[in-house]
Amino acid sequence: MISLSAFGGFRVTGEHGEDLTPKGLKARGLIALLALAPDHCRSREWLQDKLWSDRSQKQGADSLRQSLMDIRRAFGEQAGILTAGREKVRLDSRGFVVNFDRPFGRGADKCDIELFGDLDIPDAEFEEWIRNERLTFSPPLRGDANETHVQRRLDNPVIFLRCDGTGTSEGQAIVKSVLSLVTASLLDFSDFQIFQDFDCATPIRREPPRRGLVVSARMPPGQQWLSITILHPSRGQIFWTRSVRVPMFFNDELMHPVCSEIVEAVLRTFRTRSDDLEIPDCAAMMANRGRNLIFQFDKHRLLQADAHLRLAYEYDPRPQYLAWRSYLRIVAQFQHRSSHFLGGDATDTMMLAREAIQEAPSSAIALGVAAHIEYLFGGSVKSSLQLATHAVALDPLNAITHAILSNTELIIDNRPDSQRSASMALALAGGSECRALIEFFCCMSATALGEYEIATHHAEMAAILRPSFMDPLRYLVALYNHAGRTDELTRTITRIQSAEPDFHMARLLDNDYPNTTLRRMRLMEAIAR
Repeated sequence: MISLSAFGGFRVTGEHGEDLTPKGLKARGLIALLALAPDHCRSREWLQDKLWSDRSQKQGADSLRQSLMDIRRAFGEQAGILTAGREKVRLDSRGFVVNFDRPFGRGADKCDIELFGDLDIPDAEFEEWIRNERLTFSPPLRGDANETHVQRRLDNPVIFLRCDGTGTSEGQAIVKSVLSLVTASLLDFSDFQIFQDFDCATPIRREPPRRGLVVSARMPPGQQWLSITILHPSRGQIFWTRSVRVPMFFNDELMHPVCSEIVEAVLRTFRTRSDDLEIPDCAAMMANRGRNLIFQFDKHRLLQADAHLRLAYEYDPRPQYLAWRSYLRIVAQFQHRSSHFLGGDATDTMMLAREAIQEAPSSAIALGVAAHIEYLFGGSVKSSLQLATHAVALDPLNAITHAILSNTELIIDNRPDSQRSASMALALAGGSECRALIEFFCCMSATALGEYEIATHHAEMAAILRPSFMDPLRYLVALYNHAGRTDELTRTITRIQSAEPDFHMARLLDNDYPNTTLRRMRLMEAIAR
């Protein structure tokens, strides 16, 4: 096993502490780029662009090959951990780990505080990349907290919701309902500056936001189509558009997934087009990135997510950010069987959730996370159900709170309602980052109902969307075992063992193994025999 120290000086060590650090600066940069990449894997083109952006394509390719040789030479007998194909370069996660612990009891040296603090590579692309990564892992802010909070609140982006070309009162009512639901859901996530113009008879009168975006809703008279467009406030550039046919009876079951898709489109536009929109790093943007990273599951992304959410709270102390940090730790506990790498323990998870709900008792995500913790940590199932039900009522567009409600209903043996809640969560998730997680919740509810083929489909979908997501793989072990699908069972066990070398099927029965709900199901009887 090779270990890379992210703090305290760039150093690669072998299993017995031997120094395997390459001498070349670009070789070290290459290791850093791979270490912080999803699954420690990047394309050759991406790596060349970060380390040799001022070179020709051929020169960059030659330099990359030389750096790969330098790394293999430094790794010696463990050089096989680094693989390079025609298109991809990878560090094998089974033999490579990043240590994010900061040195304890030393002075405030730059190497101790900053991520890869002694790694300075004179390439503009690499400098921008390392600057962003260092911001993610930076320690809490100090100084005048009040001044920081005020400034970062003012920097939160503006969203202007407007109603265009909707003539009938019926059409206006639908558009108002859609935009009102979108507003409530966005405000439960962060303190966006949201303005609405529901006077459909006249053109927009307020000045559009300078740093933000416009969400335009149209339902022309005599038509049964609702059109939503997300635009640049001054240039009119279209970032996203969607048209949906509105039936005669536009009920919640049809309306809520459409509204949820709009919310996710707004958040995604802010994440991916922040430069076009000229939005600075503010609390809302930090929280947006952080929440998105949670659903990638690997340790590095969870650490990044926690850092983003922590910074968001430093910028603007909204309790919802604490709730997301608490939920992140629940995800880490199930995914990695520990949340210690994030700092703290189960008590820390509960304290974050408790503080969030005390400060924001009407926040859907704070209530939803509290409901999840109440069940997982042996509290009152009745209280968990009440909290989850209230969370869904406050924000009916949040797929995560619907999934948590599904899980709570499952525990009280209300299986049909659990499946309905999970199905609604899936409809709300759409193509968002949390889709794999919601597929897994659908797997749980289908398994409880004995619908094993449907459960297998949901688990396989979750594993396709997020190959490193452990929870669906654990369910697939039980499902494949029950179905007698030995080849798939063997492959799935091997996949789990790449992250958990001590895994074997009987581990699913152990009380200290993170599959609390699965152990309650009849499916486990085949393993217990």
